[in-house]
Parts: sequence; structure tokens; C-alpha cells
Amino acid sequence: MKTRFMEQADLCAICYNQIELQGCVDSCGHLFCFSCIHKWSETENTCPICKARFFKITKVQKRKHYRIPLSKQKKVHHVHQKNQSTSIDFLTLLQAAERILTHELHLLFK
Repeated sequence: MKTRFMEQADLCAICYNQIELQGCVDSCGHLFCFSCIHKWSETENTCPICKARFFKITKVQKRKHYRIPLSKQKKVHHVHQKNQSTSIDFLTLLQAAERILTHELHLLFK
């Protein structure tokens, strides 16, 4: 299920169509149709959304999301024992999130 934000993120802010081949500007990371932002850059090198000046446009392949059918999903059974600890170290969780975000940003601007 897509949220309204996810649906808007798939639309190009220049042509308002679905983005297929993405173009990402280096200054702010906003995404557009590559052809739209390339044409935009012929007359203007500021982001159409936030007006940050950019110097490079990177082609980004759009990620596809797949949903696993319920029939193929495995059920997970949790066994809770008396006095079983389920706490997670908050710092460990933050570090894991930081590693994931750093990796995603690296892929985005590669």
C-alpha cells in the first residue's frame, strides 16, 4: 500500500508524470525525470523544488518493489518464555539505522 507521500515521490516535479529513468541533482538529492531535469539544466542550474544550485545530474535506475504472495510467505512463531528479555540497545539500533542510510545515500549518489 502506497502512502500519499510515496505516490508524490514517484512524480516528476517538472512534468508531473511518473518518473521512469530518474535524474538526481547533486546539491539536494531531489529526483526528476532525467530528460526533464537535463532540459531544465540547459537554461537553469538550480533545483526546481528547493532552488539549490546543482552542478551534476546522475541517472538513477528506479527501484522496483515486489510483494511476496501470502501463499509463499513463511509464518514466524515467537515463543515467549517467562522473564524473557526483549529489549534492544537503543545505541545499537541507531548505529544500524545510520549504516543503512549511509549505504542508501552512497547508492543514490554513486
